[in-house]
Amino acid sequence: MILLKLISWQYVRKHMLRSALTAVGIVLGVAVFVGMHTANQSVLEAFHKTVDRIAGATELQVSAAEAGFDEAVLDQVQAIPEVRVAVPVIEATVNPNLKVPGNILVLAVDMTGDRSLRDYDLESNEDTIDDPLIFLSQPDSIMVTLEYARANDLKINSKIVMDTMAGPRTFTVRGVMKSGGLTSAFGGNLAVMDVYAAQKVFGRGRRFDRIDIALKEGIGVDTGRTIIEKALGAGFQVETPAARGKQFESLSSVYGMMANLTSLFALFIGMFIIYNSFAIAVTQRRNEIGILRALGATRRQIQILFLGESAICGLFGSVAGVALGVFIARGAAQGLGGFLGEIYGVAQSATELTTDGKLLATALGLGIITSVIAAWIPARAAALVDPVQALQKGKYQQLSTGESRARAIAAALFFILAIGLALKGGAPLFFYGGYLSAVVAALMVTPWAAVWLSKLLRPAMKALWPVEGALAVDSLIQSPRRTSATVAALMLSLALVISLGGLTRASYESMNEWMRIGLNPDLFLSPTQQITDRSYRFAPEVVDQVKDIPGVRSLQGVRTVRINFRKEQIMLVVADIASLSKEARLPATFGNPEEMYSKTAAGVGVIVADNLANLQHLHLGEIIEIESPKGLLRLPITGIVTDFSDQKGTILLDRKVYMREWGDSTYNIVRIYTQPTADSAKVREAILAKFAGNMRVFVFTNKDLRDYVLKITDQWFGLTYVQLAVAVLVAILGIVNTLTVSITDRRRELGVLQAVGALRKQIRHTVWLEAIAIGLVGLALGLGLGAIALYYSLEFTARDFAGLRLEYKYPWSMALSLVPVMLAAAWLAALVPAEAAVKGSLVEALEYE
Repeated sequence: MILLKLISWQYVRKHMLRSALTAVGIVLGVAVFVGMHTANQSVLEAFHKTVDRIAGATELQVSAAEAGFDEAVLDQVQAIPEVRVAVPVIEATVNPNLKVPGNILVLAVDMTGDRSLRDYDLESNEDTIDDPLIFLSQPDSIMVTLEYARANDLKINSKIVMDTMAGPRTFTVRGVMKSGGLTSAFGGNLAVMDVYAAQKVFGRGRRFDRIDIALKEGIGVDTGRTIIEKALGAGFQVETPAARGKQFESLSSVYGMMANLTSLFALFIGMFIIYNSFAIAVTQRRNEIGILRALGATRRQIQILFLGESAICGLFGSVAGVALGVFIARGAAQGLGGFLGEIYGVAQSATELTTDGKLLATALGLGIITSVIAAWIPARAAALVDPVQALQKGKYQQLSTGESRARAIAAALFFILAIGLALKGGAPLFFYGGYLSAVVAALMVTPWAAVWLSKLLRPAMKALWPVEGALAVDSLIQSPRRTSATVAALMLSLALVISLGGLTRASYESMNEWMRIGLNPDLFLSPTQQITDRSYRFAPEVVDQVKDIPGVRSLQGVRTVRINFRKEQIMLVVADIASLSKEARLPATFGNPEEMYSKTAAGVGVIVADNLANLQHLHLGEIIEIESPKGLLRLPITGIVTDFSDQKGTILLDRKVYMREWGDSTYNIVRIYTQPTADSAKVREAILAKFAGNMRVFVFTNKDLRDYVLKITDQWFGLTYVQLAVAVLVAILGIVNTLTVSITDRRRELGVLQAVGALRKQIRHTVWLEAIAIGLVGLALGLGLGAIALYYSLEFTARDFAGLRLEYKYPWSMALSLVPVMLAAAWLAALVPAEAAVKGSLVEALEYE
């Protein structure tokens, strides 16, 4: 502690700005870790709270995934002796277009039995309906929360106009629920209505979404679940309300994975920033180290001194990172909630931020550990410094020939190991081990590669700037230790940007090809403005009505429903396969196109998406089991196709089979093909006129739907631009630190240049050119490593992330665009150090020997 106070604190005070920059690496990594995970946890916690508060006294819930089931199932459940209460429920998320924009969760229940499960504590008013039978007798009745009523200026008997499947309908507020409990679900944006009225509003027909159950006294939950499952058979899920939260977690798990990857990357880059900063500190404090060693300080004490400094730096950086991460999470939680709604049609807002003490403690620990690990090598170097050499100012610390040879041998061994593991493939251990080996090999070879590239760069730099260019490159050649950490950080950042850029490009190209074939209708008829929202559904007669509209050549009604498949939530796409195959035959990855579509149309097989086959390890001809209300549906896989409909995967099933097994004849969307001579805009107007005032419909053009898909894709791949920003930040921080120590090491050299007549602008240009040279070397190595990283990114996407097989294409356009960006960042980073070099004392510089 004495050394920390007398030595370390004095250094920090003298170099306060640089010390702060050192902690920025940890701040950045911890902030990303805390921000992304807190946002994800907040959305999940909000969903759990919504589920719990809506559940009330519900012990078990019966569902058939999103498809729902016939009213007859309710009679079956109510007839089970162990069941005390069983009430039907429909849930939907709608936008009522009131004063405060946003969605409202509509909970539709049978009020005659539901009050034994949920407490509807109403504000007292002479017009309030306390009798549920009166509430039921007026199907236009609706109850809202006190918070929602206040926000939208609603009172008892206020009118709300909602678009229903039967056209615009006016609902009357006949109850305002007091704050607390149930009313805090979905952030207070909650409305309650009669379940049978909701069937008409949302186009459910004679079907319910689920049944909420309370068991008789003395019947355990596990016992009750077993009894109900036996009575209903396969195809129904009998679970506690908490299980719905686990399903939502399954849907959002891909974002949790991205949070982990991004956080680890940020911390890894932060490690290089700290390493470089402490390497600078060791170089600048060689005199102090020499004096301490001469006075009797042991090597262990010197090493502990620097590790202690790094731990304190990591602590302060982690604390600042946690605070920044919590701030970031507030905005990210709202964005993530909306994004999940766009992707999966499951809307959830996070009005409260959930901060997990364990997560924050983990973030603090990660920050401190990362800082200590990063400072380990510089601390060890400081401990090994010879006191005699340390007291000789201006000495360079170069890589020895033996060390260079050892690094080269180690790098070659790791490259060979990476190639061997890549060829081996198969198990995740081989795949990730190969990737790690490739990265380690690249890091081992970085100092040597930086020197070699600098030597290649020297003739061009000298030709353009004879004095300044040669001096700048010579500085890199003479001190590989000084620049290797910055170059390595740049290399890793740019490699990740290239891999993400290549992944983005490959995804866009594959997606555009899929949209060209699979989303080729001229118009799409939808019951909702948000394509992924499945709250509203069309009755089957809608298709017949659209057929009669002039200009319509053909159409297909499609039903999309999320189902449970091998413990995952995937998408079941239902259509008339014979009709669909004539207009939009997706490219086959495995299987004969003619055979797969004909067998699936005959109801003797299914077609699965390529990503589902990869993620679930499915094979052509394999018989899969799909849970339906009629029992387990066993069908062989007749074909595997490229399909981007859902990130978790899709199964394509013929409509006849679906109607037989699920008893559901509704549609989510109608695909419309117009006559070649017809004007699609006029056909669209005719469709809207046909249903105006009678039914809730939205008509999207082909371009509208494509733009919607690309918008979601842009949101998903927005991470690429975040990583680009991180790469630029790394460049600026790393180069600032490197140039700072470069100027310190070359103080006498720069002083001599000024003494013999060098102009200030020449000194300034020398520092600028050194920064640009570092940027060029980092670019060359980063773009090279990016080619390897792209291969692993595509493999990772196919194996574990989204199951998508994408074509390898190096993103040359992005690589070229990075050149001016990174060189500009390097130049900006050099401005302050260059001025410091110019304004340095000539006398002090000449004494530095």
